[in-house]
Amino acid sequence: MQSNFSFLKTKWSNLAEIAELAEENLYQDPNTTIVKLRMFTEQIVDYIYAYDNLEEPEENSFFNKLKLLEREELIQGEIEDVFHTLRIEGNKGVHESLDSTETAKTLLSLSHKLAVWFMQLYGDWNYEAEEFKLPEKNDEQKTDLTALENKYDSLIEELQQEIDDLKKNQNSQEIEGRKEKSREISSNLVFNADENNIIKINKDNSIEISSEYKFITTDTIEDKTSAYKNSWDAVRRAFSGRQCLAYWRYPLFSKRGEKHKEPDITIIDKDLGVVVLEIIDIKLDELTNAQYERWNFKNGSSQEVIYKVEDNLYELKGLYQGNRNLRRIKESSAVILPEITKEQWLEQDFDDKKIIFKDQLTPKKFLNRIEEIDTLAGNEKLSSEAWNDILMILTGQITHSIQSSTDINSNNEEQTSKTDKLKKRSQIKQKIKEDLYEVDMQQEVIGKTIPPGPQRIRGIAGSGKTVLLAQKAAHMHLKHPDWKIALVFFTRSLYDSVIEEVNKWLKRFSNGKVEYDPNNNNLQVLHAWGAKDQPGFYRELCKAHGKKPLSARRKKLVDGAPNEKLVHACKYLLEDVAEIKEIYDAVLIDEAQDLVVDNEEIKYENKQPFYWLAYQSLKTIDKDKDKRLIWAYDEAQSLNSLNIPTAPQLFGDDPHFKRLVSGFHPGGIRKSEIMNKCYRTPGPILTAAHAIGMGLLRENGMLRGYTTQEDWENIGYEIKEGSFNPVGQKVVLHRPKEMTPNRVPELWPEDIIKFNSYNTRKEELNNLVEKIKYNIEVDGLSPSRDILVIALGESREAYNLKVRAAKRLNKEGFDIYIPKALKNNIFYPKFPNEDRNKFWNEGGVTFTTTYRAKGNEAYMVYVIGLDKIAEDESNFALRNQLFVALSRTKGWLEVSGIGDFPMYDEFRKVIKSGNTFEFIFQRPLLEKEEKNKEVY
Repeated sequence: MQSNFSFLKTKWSNLAEIAELAEENLYQDPNTTIVKLRMFTEQIVDYIYAYDNLEEPEENSFFNKLKLLEREELIQGEIEDVFHTLRIEGNKGVHESLDSTETAKTLLSLSHKLAVWFMQLYGDWNYEAEEFKLPEKNDEQKTDLTALENKYDSLIEELQQEIDDLKKNQNSQEIEGRKEKSREISSNLVFNADENNIIKINKDNSIEISSEYKFITTDTIEDKTSAYKNSWDAVRRAFSGRQCLAYWRYPLFSKRGEKHKEPDITIIDKDLGVVVLEIIDIKLDELTNAQYERWNFKNGSSQEVIYKVEDNLYELKGLYQGNRNLRRIKESSAVILPEITKEQWLEQDFDDKKIIFKDQLTPKKFLNRIEEIDTLAGNEKLSSEAWNDILMILTGQITHSIQSSTDINSNNEEQTSKTDKLKKRSQIKQKIKEDLYEVDMQQEVIGKTIPPGPQRIRGIAGSGKTVLLAQKAAHMHLKHPDWKIALVFFTRSLYDSVIEEVNKWLKRFSNGKVEYDPNNNNLQVLHAWGAKDQPGFYRELCKAHGKKPLSARRKKLVDGAPNEKLVHACKYLLEDVAEIKEIYDAVLIDEAQDLVVDNEEIKYENKQPFYWLAYQSLKTIDKDKDKRLIWAYDEAQSLNSLNIPTAPQLFGDDPHFKRLVSGFHPGGIRKSEIMNKCYRTPGPILTAAHAIGMGLLRENGMLRGYTTQEDWENIGYEIKEGSFNPVGQKVVLHRPKEMTPNRVPELWPEDIIKFNSYNTRKEELNNLVEKIKYNIEVDGLSPSRDILVIALGESREAYNLKVRAAKRLNKEGFDIYIPKALKNNIFYPKFPNEDRNKFWNEGGVTFTTTYRAKGNEAYMVYVIGLDKIAEDESNFALRNQLFVALSRTKGWLEVSGIGDFPMYDEFRKVIKSGNTFEFIFQRPLLEKEEKNKEVY
C-alpha cells in the first residue's frame, strides 16, 4: 500500500520519509508513531519559518513558534487546532509514554490533513489530495527500533541542513497571499468524529505556560544541600512535559512560633491537582521512630512532620477555597526523603504514608507515587475553568473572593439590555475590572523572586513595575523579618497607593495575618527625599549619620528641577561623610529614571549620587561584594534626564560594576529584566504617546528615540519593514495587539483617542466642562479616580491653566480637587494647610500638572493646553511631558489646544496611524545636537 504522505516527496523527500516511518510503526509501536508525528509537525513549522523568512522567538520552544505563526496569521482557524493537537499529544508520547494505537490512528489522519495544507500553501496551490486511508496491519512486520531511531536522526540532520540552505535564499514576498490562502484552506477542513474528539480534548482554552516559566525558583537554592537541589531537579524532570506550574518556595507563609515558613515545593498540575511537598534532609540513623502522627529523633526531639506539610497545603487552600470551580479538585501533600530508600524505611517498620523516597525520584516513579497518595477530599482533575482560576489566584491576578469570569459575565448579560449594553463608559470600566486577564508569567517570575544581588527592571509605562516591587518587598519582609528593607519612589502623591500595594501583598502572602505597619522600621515605604513631617530615604540616611538634611529651598542646591535638587543634596551627604554605614539589607527603587541627572556638576566622582548613596547604604551579601539593590525604570518617561545610564555610569568604573546587571544570579534568577507589555494604557493611545513624544512623524524628522531594532523590540514593537542603518530608509513600526492587552478599544464603539483644537481658551474649557458633565451624569464615571485633567506647559503656565480649568468646572456646581489640598474646591493649597501626598479626594475631579500626575492613572483623561507644547515643539522635555500625560489613561483620552500649529497636523497623523507607523529614518535631532556639542 502506498503511503498517505508520498505526495510530499516531489518537494520534501526527507519530510515525507519521516511521516512514512511514523506510519509504518502504527501497530508495532504506536508510541513511536505519536512521537515522530510531533517531530514531523515541528519540521513543517521550521519550513514555514524558512519560507517566510521569519525570525524565531527568543525562547524558541515549539509552543512559542506556533504562537508567533498565529500572530502572523499564517496558521489560523481549524489548522491551528491541528498543530496544537499534534504537539500536545506528541508531548504525552515523549513524557508520559502514551502508546494508544487508537490515538496514533487519529493523529495520523490529522497529520495527513496538515501535510495537504502544507502542500497547498507552500508547494502547489492547486494540489488536490487523495483520501486518507489507514495503513493495513502486518503482523509479520518487525522493525529494528534502534536502527529506526538512527534513521530518524539522520533524516532530521539532512532536513535541518535543507532548511538552513532555504533560509539563505528566501524572501517573504508571497506572505500576504499565503495568509489569505491559509484562511481559505482552514475554513474548508472537515474532521471525522475521532478527530473532532481529540481536538476538543486538547482545545479546552486552558492557559498554557511556556517551558521558560514553568518552574519558578523564588529564592536561590544554591546555598542548600544537594538533597534539596536533587529533589527540585527531580520535580523539573518529572513535570517537564506536563501542563503545570511549579514553585521552589512559593511565598505563602504559615506562622510557626516566631517564624513564617513557606512550603518547599508547590505544584499545580492539570491532572494531579495541587501538590505540596516538603523536603527532609536526614539520614535513617537520625530517627528512632517515624509514624504518621509524629517522628522521633535520636537527639530527643520530635516533630509532626506529615501534619506540618498538610498545614502548608491547608494554608494554600485558604487562597482559593471560596472558588466554586476548585472545591472538589485533587489536593495532596507529601514529604520527600532524598537520602533514604523505601526498602530502608520499611525495614525499620516506619509508616510510609505520604512519603516519596530516594528511589522514587525518577520521573515515572515520582508521578506514580503522587498518584498513589491520598488526597484531602476532592478527587477531580482540574477542568479548563478550574486550571485558569487557580493560576489567576496563585499569581495574584484575582483573589479567592471573586467569582469565576463565567459567572460574572453571564450575570452582566442578564442585567444589561441589548440596546444600551456597553454604551456607557462605566459599563466598560466594570467589564474590564471583571474580565480575567491572561497570566503574565514573566511578571510572575519577577514579582516572586528574591535576587541574591542587584537587579535592574526595565519596563514601559503601565507595565506593572510598581506592583512587582511592592510584591518583592512584601515577600522579602515575610521571608526575612529581620531584614531592613526600603521601597523608595520619587512622586510624593504615590505614597498611599504604594503602601496599599505593599499591604495587599503582605496580607496575601500571609493569608491575612500580616499587614503593613508604618512603625516597623524593617519594612519602610519611603519617598526618595522626605520632609520634616515625613520620613524619606535621604533624610533617614542623614539622620543615621548625624547630618542635618537639606531642604529643596536651600540656596546651596542647584537651581533646577526637584529631582536635581535631591540628587545634589545626596552629593553633599556623600562629601560630608567619610564612610556611609551599611544599614539596609535590600533597597528597591521605583521611578528610578527620575533619580538620574545629566548635569555633570552635581554628579559625585563621576557617579550618580542617589544611586551611589543607596548602594553604599546596603549590606554586602557575599564574597563577590554583591548588594541587593533593585531598581525599576521607564526609559521613555523620565521628566528631565534624556539618557538611562549603564551600571558603570551609575556606580563608577570599578570592574565589579561592568557586568553588574548582565547574565544570571546563581539559581537562574535574571540580573536584568525587560517588560514590554503595557497593561494600563490602551494600544492606540500608547503608540500615539510614543510617536508624538519622540516626534516619529514630525515633518523635520524624529527628535529623539530608539535607533536600533533591538531597542524597539524591547518595548514591544516589531520592525515590519526597513532598518535603521544606513539612514534614509523607510521604516515601518508595528505594535502587536497582545503587547497591549487593554480591551477598551474592542469594547468601545467609538474612537478612544480624540484631538480638538479651538480658537480660544474659553472655548476649549467650555467644551472640557461639557464633556466632564457628560462623563459624570450620563457615562456614570466617578468624579474622583475615574476622571483626571492634566494641564501642559512650563511649570507656572501649567499651574495657572490647571487652576483656570478647575474654576470653570466648579462654576457649574461640580466639586474639583487640586492635589495637596486638604479638601475639595481649594484652588491654591498652601502650607501648613496641605498634604503633599494627596492626589485624589472623594467626590472631586482632580486637576493637575504632569509632574503631579506621574504614577497616577484614571479611566478618562483630559490633556489640555497642547498649544503650550506646540509653541516649542522641538523641546525634548516638553515632548516627554506630553508622553507622560497621554500614558496616564486606562481607557479614554481627549487632547485639546488652541490656535493652529504644525504639530497639530503631526498629532492627527499619529492618531490616524493607529498601531503602525511609517517614516523615513534620519538620525534624531537630539543625537545630532549632542554630537555637535562634542565637536565644539
